[in-house]
Amino acid sequence: MLYYDELIEDYLEDGASEAEAVSKLGKPSRIASKILEEAFEERSFQKKKLSPWMVVLLIIGFPLWGSILLTAILLILSAYIIIWCLPFTTGMFAVLGLGASIFSICASFFAIQDGVYIAVTQMGISIFVLGLALLSGLATLNLANHFIKASKRFSGKIFGLFEGRGLSL
Repeated sequence: MLYYDELIEDYLEDGASEAEAVSKLGKPSRIASKILEEAFEERSFQKKKLSPWMVVLLIIGFPLWGSILLTAILLILSAYIIIWCLPFTTGMFAVLGLGASIFSICASFFAIQDGVYIAVTQMGISIFVLGLALLSGLATLNLANHFIKASKRFSGKIFGLFEGRGLSL
């Protein structure tokens, strides 16, 4: 793509109009097919063959590298758990607070038997908890959006570590 951008800029510097510069490049479908061919050629890689000694070393060293691999996987899993702990907590407070406040609002009508001040106090606390639950629900939605982006970036970095070394997952 940069090559074609530079070509167009060179044509423009030589005094050609933008339409003339684009027409000098050729048909857009042919340019697109060339770009796709070059992209696939760059990404294709040759599979490495393992020598028999390497296979023997991998089998013998499995207790060492297997435990290190398991540790790395568990660290990655714990990072995801830590990332999603806060939205999970606020979401659970939203759900449980909503249920408890609705139940308490309904139950406050039965609390009139014990006294009006008890019923009014219970109703006020229920409405307060309902408000906190709704705010917690909104916070969960906002946090989830940010944490989804953070999880995508973290996953991209993890996969980037393997793709940079010729290993594909």
